[in-house]
Amino acid sequence: MMDYTKDLFTQKLYEFFQRHDPVKQTIVPEIVEKYHENQEIVFKHLTELYTKKHGVEDALISNDSIFSLPPSSQSGFTG
Repeated sequence: MMDYTKDLFTQKLYEFFQRHDPVKQTIVPEIVEKYHENQEIVFKHLTELYTKKHGVEDALISNDSIFSLPPSSQSGFTG
């Protein structure tokens, strides 16, 4: 389980977006504030989004799709 400090989580997100979508680096602070407790879900979600994008040159990943994380197992959501 990932348990980065907020600073390290921020750094890892900046590194991710630097590699995959530098324009989106502006939303890193908001992701950290909203999802610091769900780091594993964040990275899994981002990896899935950007893996799909690689097959399609014109794919645009919106801020809405980035913030549409599935509920975490700790959220109490049962489906």
